[in-house]
Amino acid sequence: MNVPSNQFNSLVSELDEYVIGNVKHTATEILEVLVNKDTKDREIEISEDRVYVSRIDEGVLSTVAFVLAQSVSLHRIEQKTDLLIDEIEKFLSEKGKVAKGRKALGLAMKILKTRHEILSDVMILDKPDIAWENELYDQLYQKLARYYELSRRYKNVTTKLDHAFEVASVLLEIHSESKANFLEWMIILLFVLEIVVMLIEKLF
Repeated sequence: MNVPSNQFNSLVSELDEYVIGNVKHTATEILEVLVNKDTKDREIEISEDRVYVSRIDEGVLSTVAFVLAQSVSLHRIEQKTDLLIDEIEKFLSEKGKVAKGRKALGLAMKILKTRHEILSDVMILDKPDIAWENELYDQLYQKLARYYELSRRYKNVTTKLDHAFEVASVLLEIHSESKANFLEWMIILLFVLEIVVMLIEKLF
């Protein structure tokens, strides 16, 4: 809260070394929290990246921080999802069947991992514990969640991921059937060769 930009960037750089995986600081959300003395108790107003509350305490700041963290994390998931969609489109436009089964499996694993991140990292379906215990914090969370359109963005991402996973699953099935057909023809060919060898041995 009220951290100068140079200190903020320095802090983020120090935290990067503790981050597991390739997660870089690519987005920020800034929200001013202001006390509106003219409003009634528990009344909350949000406009132009500003939230007006009747008082500022640790619970208010924790709730605001929770929503901002969800929004920033969801933004990262949205970027990853768009990259996956682009990767699938590129995959479908490729010619040839070399290693397509392995690539389709890799895409499916990436999609499943991203879907898991939504629930484990973003916790988009959860609200902070203090919101369950206090009406003001719950109201603040609900209004901020609507302001940042967390539910709509979540549904949009999951719809894209479901479609992407369906495409990857179909590609895996096609590859599996193609491989099975190839094996069947190989078995038939071996039977034919065995019969030919037996005929040659009998005739000659």
